Amino acid sequence: MGFPILPFFLIFLIWLAFRLRSLQSKQQQQEADFWTKERQANITPAKDISNLRYITIPLEKFPLNFSDDEKVIEIEEELKELSTHRLLNLIGVTNTDLKLTYGVPNFETMSRIGDDFDKVCVLLNSYAHALMDAERIDDVITVLEFAVGVGTDISESYTMLASCYEAKDMHEKLDLLKKQVEQSKLLLKNSILSKIEAKTVISSEEQIVDMKL
Repeated sequence: MGFPILPFFLIFLIWLAFRLRSLQSKQQQQEADFWTKERQANITPAKDISNLRYITIPLEKFPLNFSDDEKVIEIEEELKELSTHRLLNLIGVTNTDLKLTYGVPNFETMSRIGDDFDKVCVLLNSYAHALMDAERIDDVITVLEFAVGVGTDISESYTMLASCYEAKDMHEKLDLLKKQVEQSKLLLKNSILSKIEAKTVISSEEQIVDMKL
């Protein structure tokens, strides 16, 4: 007697039909919600953005003019220029949310503010690289602690800072960095944590080898 495949196949087809209908309905609802939100965003009046807690670049703590390299000088000049701009971490904020939060008339201004912040994050990471090449680890830490503190989404800034903490035996700060990443909404936070853990393991193994020697 053969195994009754047909009933199970029919049940599967019925389940699949319900599943596809459910997914289609969910997608249609999401699209409807999006357009409702977008219509509301497009009629949102201007909000007061003069008293927002804008980010300030602490140039006084940076080792400006430490190098004659043209690329380093260019980075420093760009940071000086951006230090005069209003900056906010708007990473992950959609255009719709920008309009809802700050009003349609402020959309272009807030977009520029967010773009300037992104530029600062890239520059800080590049600046940290230059400082690392110059073996100025304390200055690397200063620059990257600021970048991480304001929520940069450049994963290398976190792993580079972790390497500096390891090199300086700053284990308490390394633990705080891990917790900060764990509690963040960074898209690559699992990858960042894995890299930090890997660096920690390698450092611990090297210490054990040194002790044995």
